[in-house]
Amino acid sequence: MRYLGLIFGHFFLFSCGQNRTKQNENSSFDSMMIKPDYSSTTNLTGEERKRRTNEFLKELKIPTLEHLPLVEDFKEARFRNDREVAERCIILYGIIFVVHGEASGEEMTEYLKEFALWDKVSPNEKKFLENKNPSDQDKVEHSWKIESLNVLLWSLNKFDDLELPIDMCDFEHIEDLPDLSIDPTAWIEKSRLRNKEEILNQVDLIYRMHWATRDAELNNKKIPGDFHPGIVFERHYALNWLVMYADEWDDITTDT
Repeated sequence: MRYLGLIFGHFFLFSCGQNRTKQNENSSFDSMMIKPDYSSTTNLTGEERKRRTNEFLKELKIPTLEHLPLVEDFKEARFRNDREVAERCIILYGIIFVVHGEASGEEMTEYLKEFALWDKVSPNEKKFLENKNPSDQDKVEHSWKIESLNVLLWSLNKFDDLELPIDMCDFEHIEDLPDLSIDPTAWIEKSRLRNKEEILNQVDLIYRMHWATRDAELNNKKIPGDFHPGIVFERHYALNWLVMYADEWDDITTDT
């Protein structure tokens, strides 16, 4: 399911949604302040991670499902490498440029080809970039990838914490964004994936959050925690890609 909530307009490169100081007035809590307590940086078992995630969600009065399966632990999980994640950031950022009229599809295609990234662009993304007259629906579909990009920038240590999935992402606090007016190679080569245990914690958290939002939608209940289903979906998508839930970007699923 897609959520047609993104307003088109001029795209300011360092702001893509609600300001950090302007949280959702209807939110039940401050998404900047509340974080799960995974505490230890040691390798957690899947059971221990699930327990801590569920404890956190219960504190927020978010429904949990005790028999929801475990995510892979440190012994089983696979991760994308540093370069692959950084290259995907460049591609997503470029597509967002096109969606918001900062570059044409042709210009972005030339840019990605010039710096040897075109082969990393997914078939669906290529179709969008090569379409000289994309529909509004196509633009909405691809505009939502700004939330996936936010997750990938977090995974590369470009900022410290992912807020709860309530307000649309805000890049005002990110000082290190790729510059699409120059060769991105240096940015790609200096990017490093954050502690993999932190990534697994977020995978487990979004998995259980997504179950809660889907359960609410299926049963015509209020979405718990004021979570935005579109943000939850995109965050889950990006995190599942990070841990290689499928090989290709277009093939990622968000099972709950």
